[in-house]
Amino acid sequence: MESGVILSGSANIYYELYGEENDSVLVLLHGNGESGRSFKKHIDILKDRYKLLVIDSRGHGRSEFGKAQLSLGTMSVDLVNVIEHFGFEKVSIAGFSDGANIAMLTAIKNNDLIDRLILIGGNYNIHGFTLGTELMLRAGYLCSCLGAFVSPVNRFNKEYFSLMVKEPNLKKEALSVIRAKTLVINGNKDMIKTSHARAIADTIPNAQLKIVDGDHFWIYRKPEEACKVIDEFLSE
Repeated sequence: MESGVILSGSANIYYELYGEENDSVLVLLHGNGESGRSFKKHIDILKDRYKLLVIDSRGHGRSEFGKAQLSLGTMSVDLVNVIEHFGFEKVSIAGFSDGANIAMLTAIKNNDLIDRLILIGGNYNIHGFTLGTELMLRAGYLCSCLGAFVSPVNRFNKEYFSLMVKEPNLKKEALSVIRAKTLVINGNKDMIKTSHARAIADTIPNAQLKIVDGDHFWIYRKPEEACKVIDEFLSE
């Protein structure tokens, strides 16, 4: 395993690289408030078949915040910078939650870079959440904004909530430019509405939808099943 940091703009982005001897590159992108460590079980299963690039998104894990406010767009730029640092011409991406959203933004602007795309619990705007989840996130964001006035430490909570409330903010039609073969995965008890996941799959030209038995965190609760689904799709 190789690990280190790569400077992207004003932030050092932490990465880990596994299975360096393998040819196919698979990038794993975690969700909001997490880090690459969330994929520990998945790495153990997949590293014998793929060259795994695991990144801590900006402001998460061992990656720095940098000088700019956190945004999924900046995280997408970071991702491309890390990929280009290694000289990878084509990669597949499996992203969970905000990781899926970063993957979508990356694919929209970098079609030639993406081989296959796996979007797990992603959304293209806040209305993809169930109503109860959306209201909870908006309330959390409001509280974090108030907290930021009390203590500078709460600024980070505000930025994390902002990622979920304000981003991504795409029109569905923006997804139609994605050319990578895509698998959209959503749990049947997910906080992302099934109708929203279906809209993503219907709009991306070469996409399919898979509904799994589980909640939003299915990928972590059932790592063996998740890796099997990922591997089968990448092997098609």
